[in-house]
Amino acid sequence: MEELRVRFAPSPTGFLHVGGARTAIFNWLFAKNRKGRFLLRIEDTDPLRSRSELSEQIIRSLKWLGMESDEPIVYQSDRMNRYAEVIRELLRTKKAYYAFETTEELDQKRKEAQTKKTAFKYDRASLKLDELTVKKYLNEGKEHTIRFYIPQGVTEFDDMVHGKTIFNNSDIDDFVILRSDGSPVYQIAVVVDDHDMNITHVIRGDDHLSNTPKQILLYKALGWKIPEFAHLPMILDEGKKKLSKRRDTVAIEEYKKLGYLPEALFNFLTLLGFAPENNREFIPRNEMVNIFTFERVNKKSAVFDLKKLAWINSEYIKTEDTAILDKLIREKLIEFNIIPEEAVREISQQYISGIIRLMKERVSTINDFIVFGKYFFIDPDSYDEKGMTKYIDVKTKKLLQEYLVSLKSTDIKFDAISLEEHLRSFSDKKDIKAALLIHPIRLAITGMTVGPGLFELMEILGEEKVFKRLEKFIKL
Repeated sequence: MEELRVRFAPSPTGFLHVGGARTAIFNWLFAKNRKGRFLLRIEDTDPLRSRSELSEQIIRSLKWLGMESDEPIVYQSDRMNRYAEVIRELLRTKKAYYAFETTEELDQKRKEAQTKKTAFKYDRASLKLDELTVKKYLNEGKEHTIRFYIPQGVTEFDDMVHGKTIFNNSDIDDFVILRSDGSPVYQIAVVVDDHDMNITHVIRGDDHLSNTPKQILLYKALGWKIPEFAHLPMILDEGKKKLSKRRDTVAIEEYKKLGYLPEALFNFLTLLGFAPENNREFIPRNEMVNIFTFERVNKKSAVFDLKKLAWINSEYIKTEDTAILDKLIREKLIEFNIIPEEAVREISQQYISGIIRLMKERVSTINDFIVFGKYFFIDPDSYDEKGMTKYIDVKTKKLLQEYLVSLKSTDIKFDAISLEEHLRSFSDKKDIKAALLIHPIRLAITGMTVGPGLFELMEILGEEKVFKRLEKFIKL
């Protein structure tokens, strides 16, 4: 059987968008499910908009998500001679022709069509020129493009998502394949690349659906085998509008900065258009490879649900290896400049492990370990105002002082069980409810009114930090 080969082909004119990442994921899953090859092509033929640093960012984001090209990356900018060769062949076989209209002349024709309220379509004026005139114009260096000739008839194909899809060729313009500056357009470059890379399946977004008949006609004109096509549904925001970088977080690297795990984002993006059996939502990557099929890819647009992403991420955090979480937490401490990098390296693995054990059931992102657990790494620099009003007064401060003296003078192991027993014993002696101490102690040592179990928290912080923070708070 022919080896299955797919490609992801982004343009380096911006960051890797979640929509592009979802397309890459579907390509990758399909290839791995069929024991095929996943390839990467950088479509950088536009010198004004393409930037090498954006190519690197796209490659880096894909790698973070766990996807790398199975063969050397193809850069379109290295293949200009190949495109020119194919375009010359199309000219030779009369499947393409020179067009000498200027931009201003075409704009005028568009305005005339607009005035008549008709759709603009190139009138093939240059196609009517005789060979001598064409040669004369070329010898004079007259500015020109090269257009592909659209034959009569219909173009149809079986889309792997949408089924049988038909386009009338009469609705398709003789499109430009070579610009006046000598650069090839997307339509010709993608066909040449997919042919030369032996791509068997082209999987991309619905926004490319109108390009497909043009590309199929190019394949036919060149006598090349046509790949199969699959066009994926668009991704919408929670308001059912197209995702916008102005309103929404759409860059993959931003989700990394926000503390999402790559496995979780991969899982979530796969579910945007793919419906596993039994509506499962937490599916590890290796299992996703085994179950992926285009028979379960939806035709309708998918909604980017941030709450679902947060839930999926929280589930991955719960099951993630402690050593990996340790590394990520340390990276975030440095990124957020919570404490000096040298101090981060000096934190013991045991200490971080204790924090993970205590908090991993309560957080949705890696950032949450820092945002809601900042007190594990630095002393509180402020205290919750509502908590201060609700729990703290002169009597409470006096009670905290007595508790601290008792805790220091009592010979107990500084662990959660012993700390709880001591506090409740102290409360009984004072004939007060334990909550009258629990809330003020939490506020004093964390600056917050909510968080993990107080006694487990005190055990992880250790008696030195607890004593120091209580003493500081009492003196306020």
